[in-house]
Amino acid sequence: MRVLTFGVLAAIASMAAAAEPPEAATRGYDLTQCIRAALSNSPDLSTASADLALARARISEARAGRYGQSEFNEVLGFVNQARGTVQNSPDDKNALLNSLGPFTRLDLAINIPVWTFGKLNAALAAAQAGLEQERAHGEVKRAEVVLSTKELFYGLQLSRQLALLLHDMLETMDKAVNKTRQRLDTGSSTVTEIDLLKLQAGRAKFAKGVLEVDAATDLTRSALARAVGVDVDTFQISDAKLRPVDATIGPLSEYLVDGPGRRPESRQLATGITAQSAKVDLERADYFPTLFFSTGLQYAYAANRQDQSNPFAYDDFNYFRPVGVVGIHWNLSFLTTNAKVEAARADLERLEALKREAASGLQLEIRRAYSDVTQSRETITTTEEGRKAGRGLLILTVSNFDLGIGDAEELFRGLGTYTEASSDYLRAVHDYDVAVATLGKAVGKELTPLDY
Repeated sequence: MRVLTFGVLAAIASMAAAAEPPEAATRGYDLTQCIRAALSNSPDLSTASADLALARARISEARAGRYGQSEFNEVLGFVNQARGTVQNSPDDKNALLNSLGPFTRLDLAINIPVWTFGKLNAALAAAQAGLEQERAHGEVKRAEVVLSTKELFYGLQLSRQLALLLHDMLETMDKAVNKTRQRLDTGSSTVTEIDLLKLQAGRAKFAKGVLEVDAATDLTRSALARAVGVDVDTFQISDAKLRPVDATIGPLSEYLVDGPGRRPESRQLATGITAQSAKVDLERADYFPTLFFSTGLQYAYAANRQDQSNPFAYDDFNYFRPVGVVGIHWNLSFLTTNAKVEAARADLERLEALKREAASGLQLEIRRAYSDVTQSRETITTTEEGRKAGRGLLILTVSNFDLGIGDAEELFRGLGTYTEASSDYLRAVHDYDVAVATLGKAVGKELTPLDY
């Protein structure tokens, strides 16, 4: 029976380290914390919040229209003296700079709509639907941020585990190269210069892979740190191990029925159609007049001008007139109104067409995402078997080489086979986690126990 030497035990320990990387010694961000921080830091969500505040302001503006409009104007100035009456005056109207004195004139007007043929109701309905549309738009952006953060987090886990794997394999190759040199130096006949060259060539390939995966890890970590909103130099994730997420996946038929209705994109389109329909009503109401009540106060006073008591005498500087009238405002530009109505209807038809297209598109998206979950889950099982077989092959090849009965080419192939099999498994787990996240976005529902 063969006895496993120290080199074989070291190789097994390296493989175990690659398969089960230790948790970070210092506490970092877990996925839930990353998502929460990304939601707080996202500029898209900040913009959506501002748009939501604007939509609320439009509702307040539409409601304020029911109470009419008020306006106050006052002017101050100087005017030349004017005495007497319209029949007789000692002053000349052309003496513009004679005995100048101050005057004031103010005008307070309040216009209250009485009947608008639906204009006010349509404006309020459009504003309220616009608010719901902005809320749905914010939920769309929120779902995008959640998915993007998950993809970056799982990508960083994958890069870190691939880096651990390749670093361990490179270390095993270094040990094999050193052992081969030692045997050559002692004149052993179990190895040749060709074996050493093969191992050195194989090590160069592993070294190249290590450089690439290390660069990918740094880049992914920088991208995730930027999304979270923290300094990349101090950022790290607490859970380095990539594992299949704990997800509850229901039947496809259930998601096809309920999924599209839960999507914020569906609500965004539906509320957009409601808002546009109200806009059509608003433009159509312009065919009809607006009945309004107007009241107010008009006042003017100039001390150096004699007040005219004759009601037929025009006096622009001394008067007091309360106002209270009922009037009609009617825009008779019917051709312009008709063009606006047709434009609003065209926008409404476009949104309705988008809704029909989205209905089928969302179902296709759900089918595709569900298929990806199913396929990647099966791939995990297949690649897990391959990884176990590759581990066994590597143990045997390292053992044979350590005992001097295996050649360098076999060792290199064993290392390559295990590395490829382990990489395939890790990528399958990553693809499954991303597929579950994508399916959750597609059906408008979190499928994992995450609470953010």
